[in-house]
Amino acid sequence: MRRIVYLLLLILLLSACAAPAEVAEETPPPAQEIPEEPAETPPGEADASEDHVLLTLEAPLADGRVLTLEAVGKQVDDYSCGVREVRVYDGEELIQTVQAREGIEHFWGDSDGGVVSEYTSCWSREESMEVLDLNFDGNTDFGLFGWPANNTIPYYYWMWDPEAGRYQYAFVLQGVSADSDRRELESTFRLSAVEYETDYYAPDETGALYLARTEVSNWEVSGLDDRPASETWVPAPDQRLRPGAPDWSYHDLTLVRRELPVREFHDGGTISNYTEIWELMDGELQMTSREEFFYEDHQ
Repeated sequence: MRRIVYLLLLILLLSACAAPAEVAEETPPPAQEIPEEPAETPPGEADASEDHVLLTLEAPLADGRVLTLEAVGKQVDDYSCGVREVRVYDGEELIQTVQAREGIEHFWGDSDGGVVSEYTSCWSREESMEVLDLNFDGNTDFGLFGWPANNTIPYYYWMWDPEAGRYQYAFVLQGVSADSDRRELESTFRLSAVEYETDYYAPDETGALYLARTEVSNWEVSGLDDRPASETWVPAPDQRLRPGAPDWSYHDLTLVRRELPVREFHDGGTISNYTEIWELMDGELQMTSREEFFYEDHQ
């Protein structure tokens, strides 16, 4: 009987050893979040609301060097961008930083209560700066688009000073073009809906520009299509009126020439067109010639 009890205990013990142990279910560790990398600005693109290079132009000098001009600015509002400074490089070396505020303050003064913007105002970055030789000395000068106008565009101009080896602020002029053949700088702007003025400047022996003559065209006087009346005014020989100078007017000039288109109607319905040339002689304007002109027949 005792043997039977031992056998039953042994069978129970072996059954317990053979039973599979319960495995605790493991909870996987929480997934680690990988931080997102900041988006990169594509090469060549900049935040328009922050200062960046708007335009880069080359500026050859008479001594053979070629400077690099960088117009630095930003988008100042929804419709325009503005230049704050121009960086002047000779090769890799930064030799000058020109502040636009210099021209703005010189032209506008404290007319706005002493608060002057540091930025110009231009409707496109491509027109924000221009380069040209203003006084025909072989050195490239530059201008910054001043502000949008319902006229020809005004630019703030800086001229290269060979002795100082840097750019110096010069003046504000509108509608500028340089005629290298005649060595004259032209500045054209509208006086009224029918009247335009063009000022012609020439360099003196020092390279400084002075007013050579002023021509005024008026489409209302003659009444002929494409044939405005024109007048030529000149300063006295000893006068040196500088571009952008506010202290001169027509009272300082002398009218020396007038071209006046006229139309004559003849019997039989024929019409003749003439240009009367009036020139200053013996202290007064006198008609010196009368030239007939003909309109081309485009039919």
